[in-house]
Amino acid sequence: MNQSAAPIDRQSLLVSVLLIIVMVICAGGMSVCVLSDPGLKDAYIMTRVALQIQRLYPEGVDSGRMLTAAREAMFKRLDRYSSYVDDHYFDQMDEELTGGYYGIGITVVRDELGLMVISVRENGPAGRVGLLSGDIIIAADSVSLVGMPTSGSAALLRGPEGTEVLISFVRPAVADTVEVGITRERIPLMHIPFAGFTPDSMIYIRLLDFEAGATDDLRAAIDSLTADTTHPAPQGLILDLRGNPGGLLLEAYRTADLFLADGAMVVGTTGRSRWESRQYFASGPDETNGLPVVVVVDRGSASSSEIVAGALQQASRAVLVGDTTFGKGLVQGFVRFPDGDGLRLTVSRYYVGDGIYLNAFDSVLNDTGRGLAPDYCFDFVYRAGFPLALENSLLLQEFANLYDDDIIAAADSGQLADLWIERFSRYASRKEFTYRSRSTQVAALMAELAKLEESGEDVHRLIDRVLKRSQSDDDKQFLVNKDYIKSRLKQIAIERRYGTYEAYKRVMVREQPVIRFASEILREAK
Repeated sequence: MNQSAAPIDRQSLLVSVLLIIVMVICAGGMSVCVLSDPGLKDAYIMTRVALQIQRLYPEGVDSGRMLTAAREAMFKRLDRYSSYVDDHYFDQMDEELTGGYYGIGITVVRDELGLMVISVRENGPAGRVGLLSGDIIIAADSVSLVGMPTSGSAALLRGPEGTEVLISFVRPAVADTVEVGITRERIPLMHIPFAGFTPDSMIYIRLLDFEAGATDDLRAAIDSLTADTTHPAPQGLILDLRGNPGGLLLEAYRTADLFLADGAMVVGTTGRSRWESRQYFASGPDETNGLPVVVVVDRGSASSSEIVAGALQQASRAVLVGDTTFGKGLVQGFVRFPDGDGLRLTVSRYYVGDGIYLNAFDSVLNDTGRGLAPDYCFDFVYRAGFPLALENSLLLQEFANLYDDDIIAAADSGQLADLWIERFSRYASRKEFTYRSRSTQVAALMAELAKLEESGEDVHRLIDRVLKRSQSDDDKQFLVNKDYIKSRLKQIAIERRYGTYEAYKRVMVREQPVIRFASEILREAK
């Protein structure tokens, strides 16, 4: 997205200097005051330095690259969400307004190692290969992203539909580096892939983002489901914001407003400008008529997701279930220049409730905040080591695609028997899939070190017992995770055959543990 500025020749530099001189002359007796202005003085100094380098430096100098480097250096002193963007970035924003874009389905921010993944689009290309929020992409097609501007590095992840990008990413939690090829697809901007009822008559709505139109879709879904006379009256509402990276502040306000009574605090913002410091209050009424609400969140719930979750939590209108949210409490605005380029710049911080900020005042050093803590913590199975290894291998997708007819038939008849776990385990073995947990890796390393140091027999026997037990536990992971594997196989097969909506309706809403847990909380609240 961000490209190097066009080379600036000597004439352009002279024109810049002359322009500043003209401004000083026009100011007449105020010339000293003009040059004492820090902003103007700094601009004058930068232009003067660039001119002298180009005039005197013995080697040829690419002025465009030099000034681009200086420009990027300024943003390195700011938070990771602020950056210079060229006109291609705005073109992509226009592209997204058409309802989609071509890429791998992730939201990223700058990191010292490359790009940190904020969230992963559900059922998108990156999600299918197992990328998670918090992963750090360090290379794309063998191009290192270290030190590269955010817009430029993110542009490498986009491309024509059907092309592949080879990415390397680090998973900080386990210090693993993984390389995987991802095929780019058109990522449709579908705000709500599913809105319907759980088996115990709770409304369940999956909201993927807060881009333009998200609130209107959510309102329509709530109106339709609360008026549905073919189901018993709903006992509560589950709003699933897992992996939702946020979007527009206005959409977050409008979404929270759906659930809050007139006058309730939604969110406040504080910025350097008084125009960026304001408070937003609900205009009511509560369009759910006080229906108990659970908001499901995880580490990928960021920005506008945190505004909605925080507003409802602070107003005691909903309880949060899941994991601590990402912690993005900074609001960005856009400035576009006449030549088409512009800035994406943090303009304020937001707070919920009684002055609860996600980010500390020094956002340069604390541009990732503390996040929102859930009222009920939930341990998501898909973040454990073995399920992550399976998802990274793509074996679940391969197996489900091979046997989709049989899997769907078995699912329709009741449930998948354990023999499917045996079949899948054999398939994974034929594909040379192996899983070794962190404890097994550590024990194996200790065994090697013990050999090198010629440790005593007792030490060798102890380490060997630990290693064998850990390996035995690893070998049992197919059975330990059998419910997860069965559910994923059904989900993949049904989605392949009938689409995402049916996969939610027939599998995910019925079988995902966090949704069942949220339903239990709503029943107790009722």
